[in-house]
Amino acid sequence: MRVKNLKKNKLVIALLVMILSYIPLKLNAQDFDVTVIMDMQTLSNDVKDKLKDFKQQVEDYYNKNKFANGDIYKIKATIQFSFNGSNGFDNYDTKMFVASQRIIDKADKKTNPRYSTLFRILDERCTFTYNRSMPFIYSSVRFDSFLSLLDYYAFMMLGYDADSYFPARLFPQQCGTQYFQKAQDICNKPMSDRNGWTETGGGSKPSRLQLVQEILNPKFMDFRTAIFEYHWRGLDSLGLSKNSYDYILNALDKMVKIKKTEPKTYNIDLFFEAKNQEIADTFLDYGNKKIYDKIILIDPSHQRIYEEAKSRAH
Repeated sequence: MRVKNLKKNKLVIALLVMILSYIPLKLNAQDFDVTVIMDMQTLSNDVKDKLKDFKQQVEDYYNKNKFANGDIYKIKATIQFSFNGSNGFDNYDTKMFVASQRIIDKADKKTNPRYSTLFRILDERCTFTYNRSMPFIYSSVRFDSFLSLLDYYAFMMLGYDADSYFPARLFPQQCGTQYFQKAQDICNKPMSDRNGWTETGGGSKPSRLQLVQEILNPKFMDFRTAIFEYHWRGLDSLGLSKNSYDYILNALDKMVKIKKTEPKTYNIDLFFEAKNQEIADTFLDYGNKKIYDKIILIDPSHQRIYEEAKSRAH
């Protein structure tokens, strides 16, 4: 009887250890630390004056509102608005560049914080109405051409962040699904101008709906698992686990397999656009330069970056 109980207790402990290894400890009262950059070269001085409060209002909207469920590590992000023009009646046509960073969860993160770019995109089809007296109040019910645009990218950043800490298959309630679904809900709200939201306007760039639909597609579940493996079991564990490099490589392999079977892989393409330099630098101390030959096969579009890193590798 004692032997059976001992075996049973060992099994329970082993399961707990395995589960706890997937659960990050992350606490922070604020969701975002957003910095807004404005490019207004094409605008007249009168229009520029109308936008004098824009930067502070957008930063406050992100940094003072609560978007996440629960407390998380603060997400650092840069958002740049490049204004193409205005019709003079508070309607603006812009390009919006969004880049969010996730802290690398190491023991020294408080004294020596290091960050990894997690979500990065250039949205070239942003049209909205803005004036400085409008109420910057978050609402999950209404659609607003400007605030809903800010909300959409808040939830996309949160979704990617959550997926990097919680594998979607094992933790459906904690992973990014809840945030991606909110982003998708915004795209489906009634609106007068669907350009950029559900209509692409031509070209190879996805609409906002296509981007979030893809990542919620079960066919991309391995991509979301790869996001977790790359960050939590890879970057966060470098120097702590001898398997960290293997998890990163396995994550990249998962993405390549999806690219071979799916005609469009918007999110995977965004991943490699954001990560190629980081991947190259990560393997500088790997100990075998030939690893870059494998990485080039995985991501041939950034061959020059990897070849340059190979020449510097130890």
